[in-house]
Amino acid sequence: MKRRRQNIFYLALLMPAVILFVVFFIIPVVQSLWLSFTDSYGMKTSYHLVGAANYQEAFTDKSFLKTIGVTLKYAILVVVPGNILSLALALLLDSRIRLKAALRTFFFIPNMMSLLVVGYIWLFIYQQVVPDLVMGLGGGSIAVLGNKNTVIPALAAVGIWNSAGYYMVIYLAALQGISEDLVEAARIDGASVAQVLRYVKLPLLSPTIITCLILAVASNMRVFELPYTMTSGGPVGASATMVFKIYKTAFNANRNGYAAAQSVILFVIIGGISLVLNYFMKKREERLQ
Repeated sequence: MKRRRQNIFYLALLMPAVILFVVFFIIPVVQSLWLSFTDSYGMKTSYHLVGAANYQEAFTDKSFLKTIGVTLKYAILVVVPGNILSLALALLLDSRIRLKAALRTFFFIPNMMSLLVVGYIWLFIYQQVVPDLVMGLGGGSIAVLGNKNTVIPALAAVGIWNSAGYYMVIYLAALQGISEDLVEAARIDGASVAQVLRYVKLPLLSPTIITCLILAVASNMRVFELPYTMTSGGPVGASATMVFKIYKTAFNANRNGYAAAQSVILFVIIGGISLVLNYFMKKREERLQ
């Protein structure tokens, strides 16, 4: 009887979270999946099943396929250098330097800002500050966001600036969780700082690195605010990401069914990349055992 009351108590504690998860995640996902097989349009309450027509259109729509490449390029440019920078900052803060608390706050502040605000700030920097600086140094006119070859790296730089502090905190927590005895034993054996990092810290950080990569991929594959505020998808669609395209399809063209199909494709891509990263993490853990 006592065990039963305990189970009811634990269930009561879990129910609010379960209800919120179902209402705000499961139901919207199921609704989106259902709408992706319909011709839902705008505010119309009636729609019809069209089977896989929306998916067929998506995979033959050159503008949508282009956004997949743009999104992957942006994600790669943010995820890889961004995580390297975050890890470097974490290693710096884990060393014996002064003003750690101040530096930690300084590095984390950009992540506390809304991406919409960040976008408008960097729009001003790219359109006003950078051209004036180049002109002052004797260079010619420059339009970073107006060049299709530089627009994605420019947006990626903003993404790295905004998110580096967040992943830095995760890496720093993992570094501080490494036993000092292991590090000290390696030093006694004559290992240099670089060898301690390579053979002690990085292997122990591998699960954290994979976790940060998965989080970064999921976040940056869904980027919307930066292209929306800084470029409006230009020039000539060079910075139109998948979520930006989905937004245009749903709210400009009012094609809810087609937008839902595009969302499902994005979800599958993110899930596939996450599964691949998880696979490599498990293989890495098996080799370390």
